[in-house]
Amino acid sequence: LGALRARDERRSFAPPGLWTAPAEHRSAGFAFDFAGRDGAGSDGACSPLRAAVAVAARIDEAAFADAKNKKPAAAASRGSDSRDSNDSPIDALASVLLDCPHALPFEYRVAVFRELVRHDRQSAGFRPQAGGADAGREEDLGQRVRPVAEITVRREMLLEDTLAQLLPLGDRLRGRVLVRYVNAAGEAEAGIDAGGLFKELMSDVVDLGLNPERGIFDSTAEDALVFPRAAAGDTHEGRLVLELVGAVVGKAMYEGVLLESARLAPFFAKTLLGLPCTMDDLPSLDAGLHRSLAHVTRYEGDVENDLCLDWCVREEAFGAVRAIELRPDGANLTVADHDRLGYAHAVADFWLRRRRVHADGAFARGLRHTIHPMWLKMFGVDELSRLMSGAGGGDGDGDTCGGVDVEDLRRHARYSGGYGAESRTVRMFWDVFESLPGAERRRLLKFVTSSSRPPVQGFRHLHPPFTIHKVRCEAPMGGTLAAVFGFAPDVDRLPSASTCFNTLKLPNYRRRATMREKVRYAIASGAGFELS
Repeated sequence: LGALRARDERRSFAPPGLWTAPAEHRSAGFAFDFAGRDGAGSDGACSPLRAAVAVAARIDEAAFADAKNKKPAAAASRGSDSRDSNDSPIDALASVLLDCPHALPFEYRVAVFRELVRHDRQSAGFRPQAGGADAGREEDLGQRVRPVAEITVRREMLLEDTLAQLLPLGDRLRGRVLVRYVNAAGEAEAGIDAGGLFKELMSDVVDLGLNPERGIFDSTAEDALVFPRAAAGDTHEGRLVLELVGAVVGKAMYEGVLLESARLAPFFAKTLLGLPCTMDDLPSLDAGLHRSLAHVTRYEGDVENDLCLDWCVREEAFGAVRAIELRPDGANLTVADHDRLGYAHAVADFWLRRRRVHADGAFARGLRHTIHPMWLKMFGVDELSRLMSGAGGGDGDGDTCGGVDVEDLRRHARYSGGYGAESRTVRMFWDVFESLPGAERRRLLKFVTSSSRPPVQGFRHLHPPFTIHKVRCEAPMGGTLAAVFGFAPDVDRLPSASTCFNTLKLPNYRRRATMREKVRYAIASGAGFELS
């Protein structure tokens, strides 16, 4: 089953939903509560909280057994040797989540992942400070939690300053980190970091680190899926940058922030998930090499005399070519017809695993600062990228086009400064938002929140929530009524945003056409809180 599922992830052949178990057969008849934290209610619903507690207990059990050398960690994580027929269905559910996760809906596993993060944050002591009415609410973590560090970052030295100050935090990175930016003139920029500035920093660090021109990461030609360059793991500086990017990606996952550029090549995602890479995964690294090896395995002539292959691979570095032997004395051994399949797999294993062990290990080490490796076992190769960067969207005009569900955003939006859900200007704004093409919807969302993609599972997980704040402006040369009917000019001020608080500062426009024009101009020009 695992092999079939892996093959479907490489090249889809199954209809959607085939791998998900029918609802009536999931976990001994348990119903699934996707949002609740109250445990199993009277209807027997299995909340993500209960599943997360069971998974965390199973992980702890596996780590303890492995430390005591009682049995291999993989067997301990499954617990199949130690469980008996009296175990509860919730324990069985934990095993399904770790061993056969695709049998449960992706949305449910994301909810379990969020509860694991919440449980880990509380266990580590990163709780809201006492002394407020909302001190116990996770929605206020951005403003109520005592920071573990405050870092100062120069715009022109962003990657270097972040590397020097963020990476030494280690697993303390799970706590809140305050950021202060310094501009090119050496002056501290305005802005209070309630989460937005650090979110901007994470996005900037990942974008800079993944830039192929820096020489640390590369990407596939067709889909722009990223992976570390093997040579980046050969130097201390390269490994540090890889670890930093891994740590920031892990922190973003920990906080539920999507990073658009963190779309991983399938072979690299498998490495992070602890899955073995085979020759079938080689096309996502080097399609040309895969074709050459496939030709060797299918060659109908005399492989030894016609192809003249030896048991070496060759790599060019700094103008010199070095040979690496795949077998002892491989330079003097030729590939015979009977072992050409072994040769093809040995070459694939070298480029997918052996050559990349330092680079991939550095990224994974950074990821482990915040993310437990076993948490990721609940997801598949494609799902891991969805968890990091969200699902891609088109540019259509439907409610969910471009990955932005306007109705979901409206349902979880808040208002301040005199606006309410029924204010005329607010209703006009939502009409304008719905009328925008997908690409402009994403730009508007990025304008306000610094990310063009919503959180996984919707805007109820956006903290602080999307807020529309009223900016009072008087229409020039005429009253409000005259401006409404077009007899006088409307408000001329542009909307602005405070990404720290996910707040759109919206002037009280009188006409829908004016609002549409000003909103589109603002998101295209990038006017921010500094113009408020």
